[in-house]
Amino acid sequence: MESGIAQAVHLLKQENNRLQERIEALEEENKALQSYLQGITKLYDGTIHLAEHKNLLTLLDEILYQAIVIMNTDHGSLLLVEEETEELVFVLVHGELRESLEGYRMPWQQGIAGWTVEHKEPLIVNQTQFDPRFSAEVDIAFGITSNKILAVPMIADNQVIGVIELVNKRDGSDFITSDATILSLLALFAANSLDRLNRQLDLEESD
Repeated sequence: MESGIAQAVHLLKQENNRLQERIEALEEENKALQSYLQGITKLYDGTIHLAEHKNLLTLLDEILYQAIVIMNTDHGSLLLVEEETEELVFVLVHGELRESLEGYRMPWQQGIAGWTVEHKEPLIVNQTQFDPRFSAEVDIAFGITSNKILAVPMIADNQVIGVIELVNKRDGSDFITSDATILSLLALFAANSLDRLNRQLDLEESD
């Protein structure tokens, strides 16, 4: 009888510990989401007051990091379209390739990001090895394995100016539609902010 009670107490303690860990994880996710939304608000409020390109990129970099935390992914990147060379350029990168991947270029119609540019819509690919739209160029060049990818377009004036990509959830789970919705919010404000900044710089150059 006593051993049965002891076993039940032990199981209850285990379950309590599991629930406590889950509560702590949810609290961290909530903090990350709040930081992300605060960053989005700052980005929205500051778009017409930006004076320096680096200020915008710093803010976008911080918000991209929060998006990675919220969705618990290994890597995240912001790529911009360079029309002159018809390439996508990795401008912001989070993850182990932050130093090496920033500045890397690839054809703007290549891979998941290229498909997103061409079709102007988000794309979730949870089995890249079976998807013909996936290009392994970056994986091969940098020695990584991209199993799952979420990509959303950055659109301003009906023109795709870039792509935001997240790669591999750390718990191995799939990307879902709500992930694309959250990331698309960042992409919307990022695109509008960059477009406003470019217009501002063009006006300054013409004066």
